[in-house]
Amino acid sequence: MTYSVLIVDDNITLANLYQIVFERVGWLVRRVSSGQEALDSLVRDVPDVILLDVMMPEMDGIEACRRIRRIQPERPPSIVIYSANNRPEVREQILAAGADAFFSKNLSVFDLPSHILPHLPSPAPGPATA
Repeated sequence: MTYSVLIVDDNITLANLYQIVFERVGWLVRRVSSGQEALDSLVRDVPDVILLDVMMPEMDGIEACRRIRRIQPERPPSIVIYSANNRPEVREQILAAGADAFFSKNLSVFDLPSHILPHLPSPAPGPATA
């Protein structure tokens, strides 16, 4: 199965690296550089998972997560926050905002796809076959 991921990170170098990693395992990738761009992009297409950075200007990843959760798409995406800030109080804020998972940037970017898989929504059932 091919999954789609929306990468939300204002650091272009990291976003490029994430894109390469996800594309190498066969995922479809879109990238934006701000929380507002993420919200705007959901009008056009809802990915299977949104990978959010916390530290972004104007709207941080926690606020972006809250706002994404207020949108009621037919098939809501999983939201994964990947951040260098792994203090317990930040982790609590992230999960309270509606994130499905939090991963510290101590986790290798190359391991992200396999760690995200368990947090993806179940695929929609296909048509019944006789």
